Amino acid sequence: MTAGTVLSPRSLWGQSLPGINQRLMITPEQAWDWHVFKSQCGPTYAGSAGWKRFTEFLVSKMPEFGAVDLDYVEIPYDHYIVDDWPDRRTHQHGSGKAVEQLVTDGTPVPAVASYGMTSGSTPPEGVTARMVFYDPAHPPRDSDIAGKILVCQSAPQPAPPYSNSFLDNYTLTDYEWRSPGKWAPLFTPPPTSVTTSYHSRWVWSQLNRFAAAGIKGHAAGIVVVYDLSPGAAFGLAQRSVYTPDGRAGLGATYVNCPTLTLDRVNGAKVVADAKAGKIATLTLTARFQRDTGKAILAHLPGRNYGTPQDQQVLLATHTDAMSLIEENGGFGLLGIMSYFNRVPRAERPRTLTFYFDCRHFMPGGEASWPQFDYYTIHPEKLTSIVATIGVEHMGGRQTIETGPGGNQYAYSAERPEDGGVITSLMDVHNNNIWLVEAIARAATANAWPRVDVKSGNTGPGVNGGFQGTVKSPMNKGRAYKIPGIGLAGDWPGAWTQTYAQVDTEAGPHGFDKNYFVQQVAGLAQIAGELMRVDPRVIDLGWGELKLAIVAVKDTGLLDQYVAAFRHVEAGARDKGAAALKDLSTSVASLVSATDRAAITKLVDTQLAKLI
Repeated sequence: MTAGTVLSPRSLWGQSLPGINQRLMITPEQAWDWHVFKSQCGPTYAGSAGWKRFTEFLVSKMPEFGAVDLDYVEIPYDHYIVDDWPDRRTHQHGSGKAVEQLVTDGTPVPAVASYGMTSGSTPPEGVTARMVFYDPAHPPRDSDIAGKILVCQSAPQPAPPYSNSFLDNYTLTDYEWRSPGKWAPLFTPPPTSVTTSYHSRWVWSQLNRFAAAGIKGHAAGIVVVYDLSPGAAFGLAQRSVYTPDGRAGLGATYVNCPTLTLDRVNGAKVVADAKAGKIATLTLTARFQRDTGKAILAHLPGRNYGTPQDQQVLLATHTDAMSLIEENGGFGLLGIMSYFNRVPRAERPRTLTFYFDCRHFMPGGEASWPQFDYYTIHPEKLTSIVATIGVEHMGGRQTIETGPGGNQYAYSAERPEDGGVITSLMDVHNNNIWLVEAIARAATANAWPRVDVKSGNTGPGVNGGFQGTVKSPMNKGRAYKIPGIGLAGDWPGAWTQTYAQVDTEAGPHGFDKNYFVQQVAGLAQIAGELMRVDPRVIDLGWGELKLAIVAVKDTGLLDQYVAAFRHVEAGARDKGAAALKDLSTSVASLVSATDRAAITKLVDTQLAKLI
């Protein structure tokens, strides 16, 4: 058995575990109605009017779906606001509604794509200054930037060979398991005619550097020209933190360096004018406002809820964002809550705890506001949690760039299983066999069409290659050092744009209600299995031991490891302990002294948990 090999169907499906009763599931029509409502709310940045409508809806549904003992964490912050929702004319020069405008060398830019979040504002008449172009190969000196409008253009992707960091973010990488279907080649940047997600991430990756250069050089303002089509760029906010050190937090002092973003079509003349040192006028109407977001905790009681014997599975999402899919994980959690509320409490072995966070799109994200994490405030409540599930970005259709110059933004015409929907990127903490197979079982049983499972940098994937990581901060297991699974639907791909609601810049009906329900069903099945599994089966030590054994490249040892794990998985702990002892004996005779002590210690640690 080679590293990362998907186990045979017999071993994969051999367990008798309950599947999903489709009669208890939410319907696609119900999901559609929820999402139409959220689309009417518009952006749901923490503390905003749209966020309040959205979270009030979620809270109103929770008692109906059996949730009890709601708890809250209030989170104050300085909310940066540009009043461009819901009117697209706020981006159009001369519309009479524009709050974002740019004129270079006397010529207005017809449409501004978006702005830099937290970048500040201008007077009503804008700021007028000479432009200077940022050439990454020969960046301007701070003295050349001071008082000028800095114009930056995202660079093309580099030629191979690629670093692991590049592969991790901008290509498809190896995996623990993925669903059948058509997939782009591994380790090669996929073209935007197939998916916009990877290229968009590359474009975004350069923005912090541009903001830092403008802030350090005391620029009068910044213009960023995305290498994106007009549709892909429109409403796509630039998320850098405009402070001297790039850090956010309560009471942070922001630098006023108003920033606008443009697509490649509207930005072409601006780049030329900047290289020629022409004059520009940049206008951005914005403000900071102290608002208060709120994290929400709710519990669907298991049979032992309220007693010392209670164990919990934690499901987490965030409620704050700018668009429909980013973020609709709250509806995913409601769907799971609704399903298990229809299962008698006596048949729910563990409590489901639901965590609706709101720090994701606060400046700097969750890492800038650690003091407001619910379990940082209540660490004692972590002791009852046996596993976690993260949920974000559900039901989105895949977007592509096509047409002349790639400047037409559209939806993929592929079938869902072939990439017509955004991939369900599944993060596993850690590479425990049971956790990986639980996802495979759920995806297969519920016709979940597009799934890619990764365990991060814990070893090679099924093809022996680099796996990379899933960017899923909602998988709280990693931070809390608890076994966990996280869904992060691929992004940005139309889903981090202000006007990407039920309809997007790619066209109408960007939300696939059937895909959403398939995801909810799959996640509900995973939650159900996590409510039943013996914690010793999903213990993180199994993954650590597997990683060490894979590293010595001995298939016989790996087979012994799997045999020991299967005994424990089947509830035969005595046989599992005996198999681990046999494994320890083999390690002593087959493994070099360099690796032997570390592996033996890992084996002994797992053995102690079975006795």
